[in-house]
This record gives sequence, structure tokens and C-alpha cells, in this order.
Amino acid sequence: MLYPALITLAAWLVGLLIDANIPFEPLGFLELRVLLPVLAMGLCILWRLRQNSKRDDP
Repeated sequence: MLYPALITLAAWLVGLLIDANIPFEPLGFLELRVLLPVLAMGLCILWRLRQNSKRDDP
């Protein structure tokens, strides 16, 4: 599906914008451009697993 990929890309863009606009030393140390997409993809995976488990329950 395209939904998780779009959410991950949006999370990467948001993380990139936040990393670029928050003054923090060393530059880019927050690594939100990495953290937010990983969290977004993990949440998409958990959401899909939850949907599949509901479908399998009698």
C-alpha cells in the first residue's frame, strides 16, 4: 500500500524541517529526520498487525 510510504515520507520532511530550524549543537544532533520516519513506519506496522489480528479473531 502507498499509505505507509506517504506517512513515512511526510514524517521525514517534518523531521528535516525541524532539524534545520532548531539551533542545536552539534548541528543536526537531534536526528529527528531519522527518528520520526522510524516511529511513523513502526506505528504503521503495528496498526496493520492490529487490523490483521482483529480480522482473525472469531
